[in-house]
Amino acid sequence: MKWFNNTLLPLGPGPQTQEHALPGEDNATLAERIAWLLFCAACLQMVFLKPALTLVPGERTNLFSALLAALSLAATIWAAKKGAFGRRRREWVICLILAALLLLSCFCSAAPRTNAFRGFALLAPALGGFWGARILLATPSRQRSFLLLCLVMLSAFVLIGLISWGVTGRVTTAMDPKYHSLATKVMLLWFAPLALLWGRSPQRILGALLIVLSYLLLLLTQLRSAMAIPLLLGGLAVYFGGLRLKYFLLILLALSAILVYFIRHLPPERTGLQYEPAYYRAEYVMFSWHIAMQHPLLGIGLLTPREEFLQDYAIKYPYVTREKFLHSLKDIIVADNMFLTFMVGVGFPFLLLYSFSLVMLLSGLMRSGGATAALSFIPPLALFLPLAGAFLSFFVYDLLLHPQVCWFFHLLLGLIPWKRE
Repeated sequence: MKWFNNTLLPLGPGPQTQEHALPGEDNATLAERIAWLLFCAACLQMVFLKPALTLVPGERTNLFSALLAALSLAATIWAAKKGAFGRRRREWVICLILAALLLLSCFCSAAPRTNAFRGFALLAPALGGFWGARILLATPSRQRSFLLLCLVMLSAFVLIGLISWGVTGRVTTAMDPKYHSLATKVMLLWFAPLALLWGRSPQRILGALLIVLSYLLLLLTQLRSAMAIPLLLGGLAVYFGGLRLKYFLLILLALSAILVYFIRHLPPERTGLQYEPAYYRAEYVMFSWHIAMQHPLLGIGLLTPREEFLQDYAIKYPYVTREKFLHSLKDIIVADNMFLTFMVGVGFPFLLLYSFSLVMLLSGLMRSGGATAALSFIPPLALFLPLAGAFLSFFVYDLLLHPQVCWFFHLLLGLIPWKRE
């Protein structure tokens, strides 16, 4: 089924809309210039996490990135032309409802200060990334400028990571404290080289080379999900007609030896049913339901300690004791699953409305074509594959609680061509 075939746009001059002045044009207003600079600055900081300033001593939440995202959002709203939000009434109404539910959950929880910080670190990047894309990247010219910026950022990020591995034997965590968020951020930035793959021949070579080198970086993190998810995305690309089957089979054959070697040389403590991520994620499914049924409307807060809910809960997973699960629960707190974390932390209304919004946006992307696709410079499949990769990653880690992932995920959602209401 080749839903995307008639919407893959060539890399070159595209149609223009008159909704906003372009960033580099003389007729751009001061507000538009400031909004564009803050938006690009936020993107750079989210990729490299530099500078990294501690705003509240002792607080683990990345508040500096969230504050930069909030400033970018404020500038975007300031720069928006009259009526820009009115044409997207349904989207901003949903955003307001989700924001209200999140804030209510934070302030009604048993740990309002901690949850408010983490809620801010979720809300600001989500809204800043989404509306930054909707307002500031509304024309093909802007999207070309942004794509070039992302190509440069991804190239530099991969180069630093590979040099770090060559010098120290480890992919640096200086640009991201967790390998899961590092890998997902790389996959989200793949939209830029993927857009090149459907351009002219020299551009295709550059795009393919950047994807190969960045996948090598993911292999060096030794994360199983970072190795497997890109292969699933390759299968999706074949299904949607963006990649020929013979090329995918060649890629799969070349990687088979690497994957077999990796699996055979995993340390014993990282295998088996008693491996912490295995028992923790498995047990947390039923434990999340146990908590959510007691607090279904607003949840208990994103980072409220969960230990007290173990008192009347019977362990289900046969390969973990109550004491071992409790020890892991004190350290990790959340579910290592974004959707379970939303269900427990913010409640069923938030989870259902957010999930419904994702489904509607992604289904709209798959149906995009004609006049709707003409508003976008980026091929729909180049957006769909990174978003699908991030979506799959949400089942193994609470990635939207990391501002850098939350920003780029919602930014790509904001790039989805929209229909005028």
